Amino acid sequence: MISETTSKKYNWGHRKRLKKRFVANPTNFPDYELLELLMFFVFARKDTKILAKTLLDHFKTIGRIVGANQIELKKIHGFGESAAILLAVIHEIFNRIHLESIKEHDIVISSSNQVLEYYKNLLENERKEQLHLMLLNNRNRLIADKLMQSGTINQTAIYPREIIQLALEYGASAIIMVHNHPSGDPQPSRQDIIMTKSIADVAKKLDILLLDHIIIGKDSSMSLKEMGMI
Repeated sequence: MISETTSKKYNWGHRKRLKKRFVANPTNFPDYELLELLMFFVFARKDTKILAKTLLDHFKTIGRIVGANQIELKKIHGFGESAAILLAVIHEIFNRIHLESIKEHDIVISSSNQVLEYYKNLLENERKEQLHLMLLNNRNRLIADKLMQSGTINQTAIYPREIIQLALEYGASAIIMVHNHPSGDPQPSRQDIIMTKSIADVAKKLDILLLDHIIIGKDSSMSLKEMGMI
């Protein structure tokens, strides 16, 4: 039988070797070892290899693991609050890096694909419906990105007055609405269409353009602009 002391020495040696391999060549690291290494920073002594493989078995990809909410993560045996918070922090950092890239490079937003490049990772695995608002200047460059609402599993209350008020506060000339359907189906509902047209009409009276309303599902998305609904 392996003694506790021997087990600790092996675990310490394994961690040291894994860290050394990562520093030498991080791109060749398999996904489970990358997760295993990440979990070292939460679990001081625990063997995290099994946990890493369990996460991948359950969520299938690293992107879905990092994007999973804390409730889903805590269902994984041995995965506690600290580990869930660590992944949430990484997810938020990743999202902000994407947004900074748009701001710093002063990119003109000219297509739904550019919007999806940022929001897809943020929203496709989100279990609650969220509404985000992109505020643009008169050259279609990003001024700000705001989370307007985070609703229940299948409904977000969208208030035209709040959206227009925010656009006026930032001096935005145009806005883009983005929200997700946790069901996975990006097809706009009747309520989505009515609300979009209402916001577009109110905004137009104040010389603000609603450029698009993009709905993100599990593996696909819909642009109400491209569908001719705006």
